[in-house]
Amino acid sequence: MSVCPTSWSVRARRACTLISILLFLASLPSCDLQSDHALITRFGEKRGELERLHQMIDEDNLEGRIHAGYADPKLSPSRLEEYRSLLRDAGVTRLWAHGKSKPFELMVDGNGFLAQGDYKGYLYDPALQNPPAPSLDDSCFDPAKIPDTQRSCSAVRSLGNGWWLLRYEYR
Repeated sequence: MSVCPTSWSVRARRACTLISILLFLASLPSCDLQSDHALITRFGEKRGELERLHQMIDEDNLEGRIHAGYADPKLSPSRLEEYRSLLRDAGVTRLWAHGKSKPFELMVDGNGFLAQGDYKGYLYDPALQNPPAPSLDDSCFDPAKIPDTQRSCSAVRSLGNGWWLLRYEYR
């Protein structure tokens, strides 16, 4: 049985079938994010690379995002490659910095799109984050506390010395 009427042209039926498949795939549950335990273990193993990124952000007064194929900040090609090399080595897919001595985020794992999805990673911010969560393995959306109009939530878990495990969700 097809959801696409047989009276439609072959081209229209193909387009309808393709759209149906895409809608079905989009409705499947997304993959789980890496566990807190896995990210905390990685943090311990890659602490040197993460601290070097912190040092470079301050040296460059870096503001903006760096991905594998995109960068906001105007950096020399060699400096940009140094950032990207450290990010790859640490398993980080995106860096988002806000200038010298400011908090920055390092995205490690994500699902979906920026407008709807979730991700986990690390946050560097010496300021106390309230309230720290005991675990980020489950959603931070609490229907009893968050109105339907709120499109995002975040939660953190302390890793010590200004470092936090971070979870963002967008719906």
